Amino acid sequence: MNFEVDATITSDGQITVPAEILEKLDVKAGDRLRFCLTDSGKLTVIPIRRRSIFDHLDELKLPSIGRPVTREDIDTAIEQEVNARYGRTPSGSAK
Repeated sequence: MNFEVDATITSDGQITVPAEILEKLDVKAGDRLRFCLTDSGKLTVIPIRRRSIFDHLDELKLPSIGRPVTREDIDTAIEQEVNARYGRTPSGSAK
C-alpha cells in the first residue's frame, strides 16, 4: 500500500513530519528517522525507534524463583547473560 502526504520545507531547511506519517511509522519523540537517497533520486525514510526495555516488560515470561527477585538476582542474571554472549563481565573486562 502506498501512502503519500506533502510537507513544506522552511527557510531553515526543516520540515514537520505529518502526524499521519508519524502514526504509520510508529515513531515518537526521541526516535530518529534515517533518510536514504539513491542515485536515481528515490528517498526512503527508515524509522529508528528508541524504546525503553520496560515498554515490553509485560511480554516477558519470567520464571518464578519462589521468592521476590532481589537486585543481586538481577545483577547475577545480567552478568551471566553478558558473559554467555560476549565472554566478558558487564564492567567490560574480558574473562
